[in-house]
Amino acid sequence: MNWVKQLLAPPPAQPLRDDATVRRLYPRYRVRVFIGIFVGYMGYYFVRNTTAVLSGILQMSATQIGIISCASYVAYGISKFVSGHIADSSNAKIFLPLGLVLSGVVNILIGVIPGIISTVWIFTVMYLINGWLQGMGYGPCSRSLVYWFDDEERTLWGSIWNLAHNFGGALAPALAGLGLAIAGNNAMARAHAAYWLPGIVVIIIAVFVYFIQEDTPESVGMPSVEQYHHLPAKKQPAAVPPMKVVIREYILPNKKLLWACMYGAFVYVLRYGIVVWAPRFLAAPQSVGGKAVNAAAGMGGFSFFEIGGVLGMLCAMVICRKVFNNSMPLTNVAFLVLTMVLVVIYWFIPAGNQYLLADYAVLIGLGFGIYGPVMTIGLYAMGIVPKIAAGAAAGLSGTFSYVLGAVIATLVIGIIADHMGWLAVFGLFIIAAIGAIICTLLSRDKRLEGFHQSQES
Repeated sequence: MNWVKQLLAPPPAQPLRDDATVRRLYPRYRVRVFIGIFVGYMGYYFVRNTTAVLSGILQMSATQIGIISCASYVAYGISKFVSGHIADSSNAKIFLPLGLVLSGVVNILIGVIPGIISTVWIFTVMYLINGWLQGMGYGPCSRSLVYWFDDEERTLWGSIWNLAHNFGGALAPALAGLGLAIAGNNAMARAHAAYWLPGIVVIIIAVFVYFIQEDTPESVGMPSVEQYHHLPAKKQPAAVPPMKVVIREYILPNKKLLWACMYGAFVYVLRYGIVVWAPRFLAAPQSVGGKAVNAAAGMGGFSFFEIGGVLGMLCAMVICRKVFNNSMPLTNVAFLVLTMVLVVIYWFIPAGNQYLLADYAVLIGLGFGIYGPVMTIGLYAMGIVPKIAAGAAAGLSGTFSYVLGAVIATLVIGIIADHMGWLAVFGLFIIAAIGAIICTLLSRDKRLEGFHQSQES
């Protein structure tokens, strides 16, 4: 395994360049790094939720789709913490595109090997692997954000970076749809193409990211971002400590971090409850409480939800800074109250294609209301731990979000939809929103509010 460590090892610090070169190149490096993490993370979403996109088309029960999706999200949640810790001491230039390439390969295999998408247990194993590889994306992006952007900037740039979720999610149905279109009329060939085509695309994206991404400022002869902005340097350990030390010293004693992680779990019940099941719910017949629209229109619901998410993240960023004095928890409460109102409205819209525009409008609103809170989960976790543990903290928040939240949003909701109906699912959404409000208020740390954040946090 030494060759793996050598491959992932961060590059050594280069001699500091002269002031004129730093002033000229530092902004360029920051733009390059930001483009790298934005495009790279967007690419991960091209091959993350294909099964959810096709949930109204695949000939499977809601429970079976829930099992497959659940396997992916559990693996992703665990991997997000483990990979986040590894990313803290790895080269983001290698780590970020490597996971993308491997995830692309898995999706190509799903698309070209006969029998995978028609055999639930094999499909589940492949999605388990895909979920683990997907967990390699968040950690190196978090590492890049904390090393290239200071605390005050990170609210803005981190919020913009979070839009990669939505752009990737909104484009994924179009990419899968392109696969369906080029495969002709054979149903099985169409389903296969919806996996292998995005897999090829993300491998191409990974190559682009490798050539544009850099690890830390010091690795290219630049000063730290604190030095560049003439800010007090944060006290950091000399090296990334072992995982058990990170957990003991920086994670477990931090009660607000743990409340923030629980908040993330509730928010992800809402997020993936909509992402995974919107196409299925829209295409389900009225006799079981569905909206009874055609399957293609159901796929469109996925994209409209993500489009609303773009608007939500942009507005959440502005509202957080201008209205709530940089308080992410208070901003979350406002957005979650809106979400509860829209969930009720969505249920009462009548079924049928003639009401599809109303369904889409509410899905845009739900994306708006849910993705504002989604934006803050990892950013808030990063802000309440030292820089050296940023990837691990963001990863832990992801572990809670996926292992708890996404399991409920996939497997549990699939079972509920099959056996109790969609009304019970909507009741669960309301409970999740209330739980998220309580946890985000308990996680509130006033040191992170305003624009004078603690340099020792």
